[in-house]
Amino acid sequence: MDFLSGILKALGDAWASVEGALVATPQLAGVGLILAIGAVFALLVLGFASLVRLALTMRRAALASAVKRDDDVGARILVVRGGAGRRAAISAFLRKAVEDHLKNYMFGGPFRVTVYPGSLEGDERAHQLMKRTDADLILWAEDPRGAKGFARILSRPSNPFESARPPVTFAMPKEKPDWNEALNRAMAYAAAKQFRPALGRPQDFRAERLQPVVESLISILNQKPQADPALLAEMVDDASAGALQLAFAGDDTWIDRSVDIARSTLSEINRSAAPDRWIAANITLGRALRLKAEKRFDPVMLREGIAYLTEALEALRSEPRLKLAESAAQAIGEAQKLLGTRRKFSISGGGI
Repeated sequence: MDFLSGILKALGDAWASVEGALVATPQLAGVGLILAIGAVFALLVLGFASLVRLALTMRRAALASAVKRDDDVGARILVVRGGAGRRAAISAFLRKAVEDHLKNYMFGGPFRVTVYPGSLEGDERAHQLMKRTDADLILWAEDPRGAKGFARILSRPSNPFESARPPVTFAMPKEKPDWNEALNRAMAYAAAKQFRPALGRPQDFRAERLQPVVESLISILNQKPQADPALLAEMVDDASAGALQLAFAGDDTWIDRSVDIARSTLSEINRSAAPDRWIAANITLGRALRLKAEKRFDPVMLREGIAYLTEALEALRSEPRLKLAESAAQAIGEAQKLLGTRRKFSISGGGI
């Protein structure tokens, strides 16, 4: 007790000394008052910021729960609002894309677009948000230092047995005038294809469903949007394959169009930069020419189609993957042939 009393007395004496110094020196007292006011203001600011963060966290949690409980809207689509500056602008552009144009690729299926507050950074946090909300599609923006800004899209797997899909990333144009209607429609198609990958397989659709999609793609590409090159390549390939599928479905008006589109597609592909696309484009053009020659028998056109198909086949034969497949097929044939010689095994006791 004596020790504690001594400490309290020492503290009391120290405070008395400080108080006396402040009374004797008004300037020092003024500085102390200013510091005290500053400290109180800083505490108020920190407290207010903490309250705002808590309110935003509670709002996000409530919204995530509401989205997860809502089972009557079809596809659940989240657009993360983003922070300030370029990220917010990209998110607003993506929101307009899905609200105005996504319906063109959903074949009448219902969906609801929800704006989610805050920002999103990285694949892991995107997957966590999808798990928390059970959203089918999440769109958000990122703007790493030194980059022009990216639109990112994550889609839920179409069935429980499919592994988690990685988000796709598309660079946005640097100049704001390039953020036009054509680019908006292109981003809507990008979102739709992530949600429905079958858009890249036109043979999966009936002609009456496929035709509006192909016509929409051709319309967008004719406007030459300044979209990410990877997205443009997908759209060009899908339009070409879709036009050919419509021609094979029996619509004669698409026969000539499919040839023209396939020629244009092939002419734009750099073989060394995109060998797989180049091979696929040759096959598409060869098939289109074969179909056109069949409808109006034209041996010159038929030979041209055969030439494109032959060139694609020769390119495939030089592919390491095809060579490996041929080696496997040869080994299978030799093994099956060996099984047929079991009588030889029984006679020789296992020797050949």
